[in-house]
Amino acid sequence: MSKLAETVREDIVAFLNSNGELLFNERDFQIHLAVWLKSNGKYCDVDVEYYVPRKELVGYVWDSELKLDIVVKKYDEYLPIELKYKTKSVKKHLTRFGENIENEVYVLKNQGAQDLGMYDFWKDVRRIEIVRNRFAAVKGGLAVFITNDDYYLKSTKPTTNHYNFIMTEGEHATNKHWVNEKSACAQKKSYKSFDLERKYNIRWHNIKIDNIKFNYCIVTV
Repeated sequence: MSKLAETVREDIVAFLNSNGELLFNERDFQIHLAVWLKSNGKYCDVDVEYYVPRKELVGYVWDSELKLDIVVKKYDEYLPIELKYKTKSVKKHLTRFGENIENEVYVLKNQGAQDLGMYDFWKDVRRIEIVRNRFAAVKGGLAVFITNDDYYLKSTKPTTNHYNFIMTEGEHATNKHWVNEKSACAQKKSYKSFDLERKYNIRWHNIKIDNIKFNYCIVTV
């Protein structure tokens, strides 16, 4: 792990542990984290939606262009950060413009499609690998996943189509292929099977934000 990756990882953990404001969706998470990283004064620059032309990237199997969620720069080194924020529905009372809103509203949506959520996390890991391989100033990156849906922490049967994308605690193999390569998921251009360069470990941590339990993991690439 590079020194920059270690420092940013520590700062992300500090942000998650100190943040008392409910984050409504992934964009909300992205902006709040980017502002927090930029305001702490440790880094030369913090960018969001950092565009990299996919034609520059060897091994990039997806048709979509690449926009990294956050890129942190310190001196001549860059660190990409990819974020995933997956939720199940929660209703709460809100305060807006200094007034309490009488009726409860859905502050978190029920996203579902956990198999695709898992795929997207490992896709983030692979995208960081590819970017690191292409650019000498990128020594590594961080893939961050936060959720209030406990499904993501659970295993499934080896015959389940998304078995190779599960996110249980512990070591995970390089094989990121659908069990049934003829399935609808496997045939979509956005969900092509791929392989990682090495095995990665997931370690889950839990926090509470506005009395809602969340779990998060951070994988260093």
